[in-house]
Amino acid sequence: MSLASYIFRILGVFCLWLAVIPVSDAIIIDTFQTAGLLSSSTAVGTPHTLHIASNGALGGGRSFRAEKTGAGIGVSRIEVADGALGYTQGAHAGIASVTWDGDTDPDSVKYNGLGGVDLTQDGAIAFNLGLVFFDYPFNQSIQIVLRAYDASASNGTKFSEVALTLNQYFDGPGVFTIDLPFSLFATAGAGSVPAPVGQFFSTITTVGSGGPVDVRNIGALVLTFNGTSNGKAPDAIITPFSTNGRCDGVPNQAGRILDDCSVCLNDSNAGKGRDRCGVCFFGPTGYSYVANKVIDACGVCPSDSRYSFSDGMLDSCGTCLSGPPSYKYVDNTAVCDATKNNCRFVPPTKQIRAFEEQLVKKANILTNRFIADVQRFLDRKCPGSVEKADALVTTAYLAIKARAQDVFGKGVQVCGTSCVTVSFAKDVAALTPFFRVLERQVAATAQRVQSCYRTLGITRRPLTGGGRAGQTISGVRRDLEKLVKDCQKTKVCPKN
Repeated sequence: MSLASYIFRILGVFCLWLAVIPVSDAIIIDTFQTAGLLSSSTAVGTPHTLHIASNGALGGGRSFRAEKTGAGIGVSRIEVADGALGYTQGAHAGIASVTWDGDTDPDSVKYNGLGGVDLTQDGAIAFNLGLVFFDYPFNQSIQIVLRAYDASASNGTKFSEVALTLNQYFDGPGVFTIDLPFSLFATAGAGSVPAPVGQFFSTITTVGSGGPVDVRNIGALVLTFNGTSNGKAPDAIITPFSTNGRCDGVPNQAGRILDDCSVCLNDSNAGKGRDRCGVCFFGPTGYSYVANKVIDACGVCPSDSRYSFSDGMLDSCGTCLSGPPSYKYVDNTAVCDATKNNCRFVPPTKQIRAFEEQLVKKANILTNRFIADVQRFLDRKCPGSVEKADALVTTAYLAIKARAQDVFGKGVQVCGTSCVTVSFAKDVAALTPFFRVLERQVAATAQRVQSCYRTLGITRRPLTGGGRAGQTISGVRRDLEKLVKDCQKTKVCPKN
């Protein structure tokens, strides 16, 4: 039957797949939603090409190339229909490819056409190819070849190519995800990846004369169905083609899938993640955003010349002088309070300062645990990047430190000779989102180190990381709960 007919027949399989298999977020290379069909010439060695514009494809479109490379009946054909990419050829040798290079010319590859897309920006560590069907005719295999070009070499000499041999019949149920780890593209040589029924597909990696591709700087991608050694009329269908990161969608024209605050562009909070001081709010996609308070006690941003951390611009009665920045500051000393009760600010007591020290200490424990695991991650040259996690941890730690100083360092207003009772419980509880950021990153990084150790065949656990990360997190959480109770009622007197 024709490829189009087969694709229509498997729509029921797609529905079943969507119902029973969770669909993970990912950078999408192509949604395969804009249909197109290209057949080679019946003459051997005469390729045909076609470009199809598509908003659902990386770079704004895809280019087809199909060629009949050996004598026999039929043509080589490549087709997008109903959200899938299919290849079929007659009883002859053939080959076809799809190129994503941001260019409309289907007869050549623009090696730096995508401008340097970072495929790791949302935490991805692999390409995903969804295998829907391969008929493995007369036990004859074909290769699926993925070549990735580095945008730094406009002549195409810096690339990595992974050739995967399909040598197993597959027709569902559902879709089998073939993972091609980015690490496969780093070094030339033979390897393998999991295949259906507990088996493996063999792989061969080739690199260009200019070196391997940097997946953080993709200039073009070419996916090829190589049936030059198969004259038995093979057919194959794949969907989807993506990475395994946390964001769902096609990168924008600038190659970005994240906004400047590391929020996925398809999220409703994208582009809204900064406070008025220009500091990113916290929380990855799907989480509520909590304002990151770095302003001083009078609402002034650190970049302003009037910034006075942590008391702010206060007069002697503890009243903020008119602001925030760009407003004229007026001293209200003569007003004090309505009763002329000699109100003044009492500097932080030792007990109050101890609350600040405890908060920063707990945040520092989690941060140091994270740093230790990052160092192990780097020492072992584990695949992937921890740059995003490092940025989140650094920002969270600095925010906790700044907030603690802001809450406990500004003193307490006392009027007359009476003592006052104050509570910092809500202020401490408000730091919970920042500690959650630290906890998530510590736990995730420890898990990545352990996974890397297992891959490298290292059986011992890191002395201060890995399995003990959970103990550290639970211990810090218990200490914070105690701190909230301790600072619920604090007495401050005029003579303190």
